Amino acid sequence: MRMHPLHTPSWYNRYQHIYAPFLFALMTLAKVFQQDYEVATSKKLYHIDATVRYGSLFNVCRFWIMKFITLIYMMGLPIYFHGVGKGVGLFVIGHLACGELLATMFIVNHVIEGVSYGHKKKEGGNDASGNEKEDKVVIKPSTMAGNTPMEKTRQEAFESSIMNSNKKAAAVPEVPYNDWAAVQCQTSVNWSPGSWFWNHFSGGLSHQIEHHLFPSICHTNYAYIQDVVESTCKEYGVPYQSEPNLWVAYGKMLNHLKFLGMEKVE
Repeated sequence: MRMHPLHTPSWYNRYQHIYAPFLFALMTLAKVFQQDYEVATSKKLYHIDATVRYGSLFNVCRFWIMKFITLIYMMGLPIYFHGVGKGVGLFVIGHLACGELLATMFIVNHVIEGVSYGHKKKEGGNDASGNEKEDKVVIKPSTMAGNTPMEKTRQEAFESSIMNSNKKAAAVPEVPYNDWAAVQCQTSVNWSPGSWFWNHFSGGLSHQIEHHLFPSICHTNYAYIQDVVESTCKEYGVPYQSEPNLWVAYGKMLNHLKFLGMEKVE
């Protein structure tokens, strides 16, 4: 699947909006039988260094022991009591259901219409004296279309402060594009904001922005701080994208996957 503008598109990605939901179901199976072992043996999770955990012999031993115990009681015992067919069948069905649900909860929050993607680019040129400036890395999250939503929300925040006769309008701090908290807001999307039911159902993932901003607080609080976070973003000109419900978010996610897949291969 192609889920980021920097990924090189392949011919089959043009169909990814059709086959994606089927791949979602394989999420936890891939984790249990592939990703976990790769992290433990390579001490690396994609681009993330996992040496801090798997550099410890104790943690490595614990991993293999727990893997063995887990497979015994999750697949070995069902096979022993109900036979291979039912034992393996129940194990696979349980994982397919879990994988489909988890993958859906995650992808609609980050790969969806209107979301910004973080990337790095170099800016050079000459300074006021005509001397060549040193290149610097500038992080400016933008959408697939190349737009920077934060530029628009900044202007809206400024105009709103002027209309409200805010004497301190000129003193409103300009939040940097690469500010940590601002990046979390630009690259994440909520759905069913303020709903305690969907917040509970998704384990807090329906409030993905709050989940990123406040990882150390219990997710049950997200529904109650959501309106404060949204109004604060509006005040400082930081994008806060939110979809009315999961079904709308899911539809926009599929449309975005289709758009990502249709881009020409260069």
